[in-house]
Amino acid sequence: MFPIGRGVGVTEVLHGQAEIAVVTLFALLTQLGDVWFLFVLGGGLYVGGSAIPRSAVDRPRGLFVFALVVTYVVVVGTLKPMFGFPRPPGASEAPAVGWLPPILAAVFENITTASSSGFPSGHALGSTMVWGGLALVLDGVRDRVRIGLAAVVVTVVATSRLVLGVHYLVDVIAGVGLGLAILAACYWLADGGTAPGRVLVVGVVVGIVGLFVDGHPESAAAVGAAVGAWLVWYAVADAIPTLASTRREVIVGSVVLVVVGGLGGVLYVFGPSVPVAFVGAVVAGGGIVAAPLVGERVA
Repeated sequence: MFPIGRGVGVTEVLHGQAEIAVVTLFALLTQLGDVWFLFVLGGGLYVGGSAIPRSAVDRPRGLFVFALVVTYVVVVGTLKPMFGFPRPPGASEAPAVGWLPPILAAVFENITTASSSGFPSGHALGSTMVWGGLALVLDGVRDRVRIGLAAVVVTVVATSRLVLGVHYLVDVIAGVGLGLAILAACYWLADGGTAPGRVLVVGVVVGIVGLFVDGHPESAAAVGAAVGAWLVWYAVADAIPTLASTRREVIVGSVVLVVVGGLGGVLYVFGPSVPVAFVGAVVAGGGIVAAPLVGERVA
């Protein structure tokens, strides 16, 4: 009965009474916990975090946040097929907006719907791990501000999943709770975020399990990103500068980040076979980790 009774009426009320303007607003806010945004956040913090005034994040702790993104993706890719619990009725149907042009209508449908299994909420789990990890590694900002910001973002993202009608209340609560537990374990394992390679190993192990559970190209891409990131970090960790020395170094590293991120986007859009998804993700994950080193050598 648990898969059937996860809603307790909250999703029906919030989604059923939401006007199209409210749905649109929360569709935009939910991007704060979407995979693409978390990859940009984690990758950008790793490449350029040391250049942020007053709250610099060195490369090991920046990679810790990126490793949390990778780990979140493989954890969700493993758990959702294992449970296989359905989403609320209509989760795959976008609200009708007749005045949108076809291109924007396709984007609107993509950000307001979901079709995979519903438990636990990936957005709730991912935003808890990544924004929580960001709060743990930022320096120069008061604890109350950092933790408060993370809590607000997680609450907004979790609420957005209910307003959009793509999750039940139990799904987002489980996602937040599981995210907190995994974040605490990873933070301890990584010695306060200073040993991110250990978290990448966790991502590799969980990703391999998920590949056997699901076997979908998305699972192959997730474990491929973890493998690529871990291999490159293991090989060149000592050569990667702990802090960015010049603005040009950060710019070149950011360009590399955009290029390999674009590769990941291509894999997502075209949905290639499992081997192609795995190899492409290995290149993308490894490229992100190598970006600061490329930036230094070019600069």
